[in-house]
Amino acid sequence: MPDIGPFDFGSIESDALDRDTEKLRNILLDSIKVLEKNGSKHIEIVKDILMDIQPSERDRTAMDAYLQKISALSNDDALAISRILSHSLNLANVAEQHHLVRSVREANVNGEELMFSCEHTLKSLLANGVSPDAIYKALTEQSIELVLTAHPTQMMRRTLISKNNKISEALLELEKQLTDYERAEWEEELKREVSGSWLTDEIRRKKPTPEEEAQGGFSILEQNLWQTMPRFIRILDRVVKKYTGKSLPLGFVNIRFGSWCGGDRDGNDNVTAEVTQQVCYFSRWIAATLFYRDIDALLFDLSMVKKTDDLAKEAAEANERRHHIKLKSILTLYKEFREGIPEKEAYRIVLAEIRDKMLLTKKKYEDLISGETPCPDDVVYETTQEVLDPLIMCYNSLVAVGATEVANGRLLDIIRRLNCFGLTLSKLDLRQESTRHTEVLDAITTYLGIGSYSAWDEEKRVEFLVKELEGKRPLIPVNFPCSARVQEVINTFRMAATLPKESLGAYIISMCQKPSDILAVELLQKEVGNPSPQRVVPLFEMIDDLERAPTTMEALFSIPWYIKRINGAQEIMLGYSDSAKDAGRLTSAWQLYKSQSILSKLSEKHGVKLTLFHGRGGTVGRGGAPTYLAIQSQPGGSINGRLRVTEQGEMITAHYGQPGMALRTLEVYTTATLQQTLLPPGPPKAKWAEIMDHLSATSSKKYRSVVRENQNFVRYFRASTPERELAHLNIGSRPQKRNISGGIESLRAIPWVFSFTQTRLILPAWLGVADALKEAKKQGWMEDLQQMYKEWPFFSTTIDLVEMVLMKTDPNIAMRYNDLLVPFELQPLGKELIDLLNETVSSILALTNHETLQQENKLLQHFVAIRRAYIDPINYIQAEILRRLRSQHVDALDPILVDILIITINGISAGMRNTG
Repeated sequence: MPDIGPFDFGSIESDALDRDTEKLRNILLDSIKVLEKNGSKHIEIVKDILMDIQPSERDRTAMDAYLQKISALSNDDALAISRILSHSLNLANVAEQHHLVRSVREANVNGEELMFSCEHTLKSLLANGVSPDAIYKALTEQSIELVLTAHPTQMMRRTLISKNNKISEALLELEKQLTDYERAEWEEELKREVSGSWLTDEIRRKKPTPEEEAQGGFSILEQNLWQTMPRFIRILDRVVKKYTGKSLPLGFVNIRFGSWCGGDRDGNDNVTAEVTQQVCYFSRWIAATLFYRDIDALLFDLSMVKKTDDLAKEAAEANERRHHIKLKSILTLYKEFREGIPEKEAYRIVLAEIRDKMLLTKKKYEDLISGETPCPDDVVYETTQEVLDPLIMCYNSLVAVGATEVANGRLLDIIRRLNCFGLTLSKLDLRQESTRHTEVLDAITTYLGIGSYSAWDEEKRVEFLVKELEGKRPLIPVNFPCSARVQEVINTFRMAATLPKESLGAYIISMCQKPSDILAVELLQKEVGNPSPQRVVPLFEMIDDLERAPTTMEALFSIPWYIKRINGAQEIMLGYSDSAKDAGRLTSAWQLYKSQSILSKLSEKHGVKLTLFHGRGGTVGRGGAPTYLAIQSQPGGSINGRLRVTEQGEMITAHYGQPGMALRTLEVYTTATLQQTLLPPGPPKAKWAEIMDHLSATSSKKYRSVVRENQNFVRYFRASTPERELAHLNIGSRPQKRNISGGIESLRAIPWVFSFTQTRLILPAWLGVADALKEAKKQGWMEDLQQMYKEWPFFSTTIDLVEMVLMKTDPNIAMRYNDLLVPFELQPLGKELIDLLNETVSSILALTNHETLQQENKLLQHFVAIRRAYIDPINYIQAEILRRLRSQHVDALDPILVDILIITINGISAGMRNTG
């Protein structure tokens, strides 16, 4: 059930979607009949248990009979049926994504006004009085970075994702004008891929390594975004020229990509210094491989001989360098030296040198990855600018001789790719928890006999850190004896100092609480002699940390050394997941809003350009929201054309897994950021802020009274959800908990949300909301809330997201987990929470004046209707399978039951779309 904003895509006509969904499902069922001995029998059972009536129409007697059918299923039958239902939902996802892309394409073809498109946004801005010059300036200064993370919410194997992409490609081709032969070929391709998906094991049999997680992110960049990014910039350039009269600057890109895959070591000891180094090498190897192919193809394109004197001179020098004995001998060693370019073909001569050096760059990283001696540094590329300079010279020469159309083809695409991806594909952030740096400094100060850093108060820590940062003496002794944990942190800093400057992005400090947490990382970078230290980014996660964030940053901005170090630019990361787990979604949203507003004003006061890094998850419970609404609901002045945001788990595939979706995603990020920058929402009325403070306090009190203060809650949570069984999933390289022995507070936000999403209670997204709205009614604020909902983007988005997630809940299904899995003495707590869910639905409907949840979002309602018949039976099967599994000894679990559980989790994830 995707989180789709009301205007994120084009037409909501669903006939074509229904046809595609039915077509794929029929191919699946026909394949099962042929491929499986009991296929026809299992298909009949599936038809018998499909829930094609709405929950409100399911009477008690019929449901009792239905549940008896589920309980009577044999393990073998439950396995086959769960697979059929899960695959059906997966194919529904493919059809839906294809439909969304088709809607956008058809809107463009038919000349319809497509919301959030470049065309629509620029026209709208002009109509609202924004000048063409202001639009052009804002766009050319725009800086968006999308950071792909390895957070484990992507249930589907990459093999099946690839097959889904091929199914979507076949659907696209079948919509074109084809000959009978061509149509037959694509129909066969469609059947092959659907059948192949059924015959593929959908279960991960081992946990991925951090390197494998990184490869998954690289595959999205390589297979889709590599082609999509220059295509998007061409579209943007045409629209900008149409409405402002000016073309975008040469090589302009407004969006770049970062990654946490292989760099996020927060609570994950599998990510070591060596792992990070290998991932960086691999990233540069892929980039060099892709650029080598592009340059080699471009070399054959640019056969023209007309050129400027500057290029002729460059070609002569390039030819000399190519034939230099050292470079020539190395290329000959690899059997890659090529002769035969006439002297008058200056473009080809210049490009031949770039191609050769790019090949040797590729080979350097192949050798480093395999542990061999690499090519010498003076015959390879280290920085992006080294490649850009001769390409720009070629571009300028072509324009000067009148070949602008040629220059604006493949050559311009390569220049734009270099500016977007660099020679690293994506810059890797490093992330580590603040206490690990404290451990290192404590070990050092204790060894040196100057006291225990851990025992010092904040004032003494800051004094010590600043003194060492300003001083010249080394702090870390040679052959410093320390624990393995301390040594690993030091090794990471030393490794980072040896990597090429462009390989790394930010150094993120999770659970950052004080100025010393930031200064500690700066000192450790200095002590290892890093010539290009990373920018240090505090991550404020818990509610208390968010409240203290302005005080923390004010203290840092008052330190002369720090102000000089940041050179007028500061990045701050905001934690949506953990703040929501700490105090509930409503309180988290409001505190994040307030913190952004205060931090923006504080940075402006100190003359610092602030970039806020939004650590959003895929679900509402972890800060997820449709892209446009998420950006528009931020406080005015908090973005100013600069935005970093995480793309996590299954949302990476949803947003970038297909070229059409990737193109639309890039467009929406661009237009939403532009709109928010040029026409930011005004501040809330003073009364509205006061009301939100009151609602937040009420909501947080209720949330914490249940999650933290109720002594039975942890037992209820672990009994009613598959949280204990998530270890079977093998979906991520890091453990579920930061502290294996801890309780809810140590559980990561992902399994916390994931577990409740599986049971359709989705508690983290709405707990506390009903109490807040009840308090508003008691205080006589309902008219104010109605006005806030109509006029304040932050509040309307917050309420709409709660409403959207409530649409995905199901009290009856949640009650089945409660009845079947929860000890008798804890079942009243489950009943109380389910009653509270129903109360929350009523409260939200009363506020929005809707008769049904999301009544205006017809496309989402249609998607949900398609899915409900298939996802609800999987939930009932999962509850039964959990009951059977828990009746067995933990050391003697039936492997068939484990497989069924994993498949039901996959199926529910496919049905819910964003699970954690």
